[in-house]
Amino acid sequence: MNDAIWYLLKIANNYHIDVQWAGVLSEYTPPACRIDTRIVCMNMNWHRQAELPFQLAHELSHIINGDPGDVCFYNATFTGKQSIEYRANVGAVKLLVPFYCQETNRENINLCNFEHAYQIPGYLSGVVREQVKEYYVGK
Repeated sequence: MNDAIWYLLKIANNYHIDVQWAGVLSEYTPPACRIDTRIVCMNMNWHRQAELPFQLAHELSHIINGDPGDVCFYNATFTGKQSIEYRANVGAVKLLVPFYCQETNRENINLCNFEHAYQIPGYLSGVVREQVKEYYVGK
């Protein structure tokens, strides 16, 4: 597991969220979370391993945000700014930005590198820019 996932697992622990890693799923079975029991199920066999940190951050965000019901909408529309999935994607960016920024010298921050490293969808570029700016304004 990479450092970003360890970082996110610490966040999960702080929020009393149980993260379980399934190794018997199809490589195309997306992650999911169960809101009422605060459990996230991640797929160790996912066909694009580089997406795992963003996926984990996304599922954690559903629980942290208190989204209603069980969530498994991987193929749902993510772009509507009012959608649960869009808000979880924004929450995922918010969770990953501090990790990226603390591990990268300020003068070397590159939003494209961040988006590529964590497989952030392109339509979230504005959110990434805003969150990185907020990170440094708060410092």
